[in-house]
Amino acid sequence: MADGIQKTGSPVVGSWTPVICNCCNVQTIQPLIALELTENICLETKRWLMSKIEGKKKHGGAELLVHPGEDDDGNLILISATKHSLLKATEVTGLAKPYSNGSMMVFSYNDRANFTDADDVEKFLTLSERQYLVKHELDSVKATNDTHIPGYPMIKLCEGASILHSLQKRRIVLNIYPLHDEEKLNTLTKAWYSQLYRVMQPIDFVRAYFGDPVAFYFSFLGFFTISLVPMAVVGGIYYLFPIDTLAKFVFVAGFNVIWSTVTLELWKRYSTAKAYHWGSLLMKKQFEEPRVNYWGSVSVNPVTGRKEPYWPRWKRKLRVAMGSAPAVCVFLGLALLGMVGFVWLETWAKEYYENDSELSLIICYLPCVVHTLYLNTLSSIYETVSKTLTEWENHRLESSFQSYLTLKALVFSFFNGFATLFYIAFYMQDLELLQKKLISRLIVPQITDQLTETLLPYVCQNRTVRQWKNPKVVQDNEPFIDKIKAQGNLPGFPGIFADYMELFMQFGFACLFSCVCPLTAVLLLVNNVTEIRTDALKFCRVFQKPFCHPATNIGIWQHFFIVLKVIIACAIPDEPEWVRIKVAQIEHKSQNALKYKLLQQMESTIPDIQTEVNGKRKR
Repeated sequence: MADGIQKTGSPVVGSWTPVICNCCNVQTIQPLIALELTENICLETKRWLMSKIEGKKKHGGAELLVHPGEDDDGNLILISATKHSLLKATEVTGLAKPYSNGSMMVFSYNDRANFTDADDVEKFLTLSERQYLVKHELDSVKATNDTHIPGYPMIKLCEGASILHSLQKRRIVLNIYPLHDEEKLNTLTKAWYSQLYRVMQPIDFVRAYFGDPVAFYFSFLGFFTISLVPMAVVGGIYYLFPIDTLAKFVFVAGFNVIWSTVTLELWKRYSTAKAYHWGSLLMKKQFEEPRVNYWGSVSVNPVTGRKEPYWPRWKRKLRVAMGSAPAVCVFLGLALLGMVGFVWLETWAKEYYENDSELSLIICYLPCVVHTLYLNTLSSIYETVSKTLTEWENHRLESSFQSYLTLKALVFSFFNGFATLFYIAFYMQDLELLQKKLISRLIVPQITDQLTETLLPYVCQNRTVRQWKNPKVVQDNEPFIDKIKAQGNLPGFPGIFADYMELFMQFGFACLFSCVCPLTAVLLLVNNVTEIRTDALKFCRVFQKPFCHPATNIGIWQHFFIVLKVIIACAIPDEPEWVRIKVAQIEHKSQNALKYKLLQQMESTIPDIQTEVNGKRKR
């Protein structure tokens, strides 16, 4: 075992890269990131990688602190950073921090004395920011010339290539993950989801530990949940005191349009204020490096002048048009086929229901449940296929990759989630069937998603992670390295893409169909209250701690929510065509009844007038 692994959980300075600066010299160093190398890694390769990480920047290094892990020839490397390295990286990335006058200012290393708590880096930078900065510096480690990887003479590195990305692509670096702080994590879990009576979330604490994107997701989830309360109250009133008038549908439809607009506008204001206080609103845009999985022939980038893979745009567009688009259409066809099967099953179920058999009640809801399970299974398959297709398209930047992946998922999910409901509402015009189908779409996926996404993985991983997640069962002599390896054995974090998609679908259900199913908002409200806690459990205990970059809002999803709001306000009429016809018929009947009544009054009045005239003539 390497020298200097303390029982308290922090390696001592003697095993780390020597620190020359006196102000950065501390008694213990907290490891921020772990690098897991391939099994039986060559000692020469590991030492070369460590020298690159701790090397000077003028020589292509990152000037970070490294620790060899349990053994010098083991497959683990721990990484940390000095105070000055973190502060310089803060300036490079353009993070804004509190200034002495109380405002937020983009950090300047030379002016650090005027920034609040700049001398204490643990107060000045959150744990997630320090891990993001270290990861940023790791990505900046470049090959200074055309060379070979020591221990792998067949693998060539081009000048300017990212060493970490090259090693990840060749599976020499198997995993890179930020490390948990057990004390802070236990405090967060108690303040977040362990106590059921807590209503408000510790969003600032979540942001400090997990980063901006995670904090914005939970902030939007909580904001959306609270915004459902007025709609749930209106729906509850209509459910408890049913009013079978057409005016009810018109009122609720108008209320939904106003609710969606006010909710999104208030969220934009709230998220902008949060981004300012968190220091990400003023952050300058970073130059994006090519993705790890981006491949192509080696060429010189005209912007950077470095050699990197190159793939022509026309080939990517060709793959999108000839490969991805037809595949998406195939899955849309399968979703349409499922809708046809649902209509057939519903017709069959109605025959049994009319026969009033013992199984009629179960069979009545069977088509909705079967169709919902079919859609969920199809969505799971499509999620894997869409990721494979987007990877096959070979996008150069991560932002482009995420945009195309989100667009594929959005098109399919919107059609998969709403096509059947639109068909029932506007073609079949079956209000009872629409309500039944909507309730099944709200309840069944919520139960299955929470079981499969959080609770089941938590139970499966409970034994694996118990030695680091619960300090009561951790022995005082438990090796610190074993706790780090236990975190690396957890499943990789899958991202928050599916969580945002679920919120997007909920937003559509609430806006489009709560007028025909008053309990829609109530069911969504109950689901989201439990969703907050199960998702918090997922982040804290089930998956590896994710790397999170600074963010100013919920990203591309904010635009999608606004587009959906515009569709609701403009493209979707406030009342269905059949409702408009019914209202017109009622008005027509009312007008005819009024004309008939006036005509009767006139007929009864005319004889009286004639009699009066004849009487006057006789006189």
